Amino acid sequence: MNVELYRVDRKNAGEWDEIVHESSHGTIFHTWDWLNIAATHSGFALHPLMGSVNDEPIGLLPLFQKKQFGINLVVSPPPHTALLYLGPVLRFDAVQQQSKRERLYVSFLDAINDYIRQELKAQYVQIFLPPALSDPRPFTWSGYTVKPEYSYVTDLSPGAEHLFLSLPKKKRQDINRAQKRGLTVETGGKHELEAVYNLMVDRYREQGRTVRVPKEYLCEIYDAYPENVKIFVARSEGDIVTGLIDILYENTLLSWIGNPKPLKNISPSPNDLLVWEEIQYCCKQGLTSYVTMGTAGNERLHTYYSSKFNPNLDIRFSAKKCSSFVVCMESAYTNVYKPVTSSLKRREFS
Repeated sequence: MNVELYRVDRKNAGEWDEIVHESSHGTIFHTWDWLNIAATHSGFALHPLMGSVNDEPIGLLPLFQKKQFGINLVVSPPPHTALLYLGPVLRFDAVQQQSKRERLYVSFLDAINDYIRQELKAQYVQIFLPPALSDPRPFTWSGYTVKPEYSYVTDLSPGAEHLFLSLPKKKRQDINRAQKRGLTVETGGKHELEAVYNLMVDRYREQGRTVRVPKEYLCEIYDAYPENVKIFVARSEGDIVTGLIDILYENTLLSWIGNPKPLKNISPSPNDLLVWEEIQYCCKQGLTSYVTMGTAGNERLHTYYSSKFNPNLDIRFSAKKCSSFVVCMESAYTNVYKPVTSSLKRREFS
């Protein structure tokens, strides 16, 4: 199957977004404006690729390219944009035959791989597939190393009352106690977004970490998507003590950025009430799912906070391919540099 691959420019942005919205693999992060804002703030060059067969578009893939430390990187999504996935959007939802779907998928990926190799000359490629694209096999067949990634998804169809009763008893008690003690949750705008961001910066600083996502990026996203970006904040004695920056897309609320632990000791924690109020908001709006992004990691180092809200586990995939030189560099970093620097830091603070 001959796939013609070409770069899309702004004059075709409408067609690009139309494919994103009509495909089950499309997300708000794939939309044209979001991609260009992410490119501006990440410092990576955007390559918006679309593939067609007989002049009929069959898929698209936004790639981001940058040369760093002498290595030509190609990624989807780019770093420091708080995007956990991006990857391909395939236009074969209406195709009934599995064999034809697979041919389209494989042919499209072959064309992408040719572009990555010949045009971008990448030495390191990493692509995080969107949640609805549940078949990573063509990447495996193309020489990528594929691994699972996870998110927590709450099915909202049972309704708020049933969902509340399904929570652990301790969680229900803490939510009720928080309300009785005057903690409140409200929605807000850009001012509240900046307040949540500043709380994250303070919390990260307390932990010796740095927030890598630029505030300007979040503000520009808010300006471009005012109907989609939802800000929830928890107040104690009138002060914002924690909050969440969420994304509303179609019938889903994505719990995206935030929920930092309050800097002052508040008991019970307002974070429980914050999440529960979000879930209630979703139910009132008639949404079908609530997704807690980035909390269900591969390594269980602790009891995950979000799992206590009784969600389902959603599996997606990432794919990586790199040159032998980069493999050696990664190994040296993981097995030598990182352990040594971690040891030195422990000595500094001991």
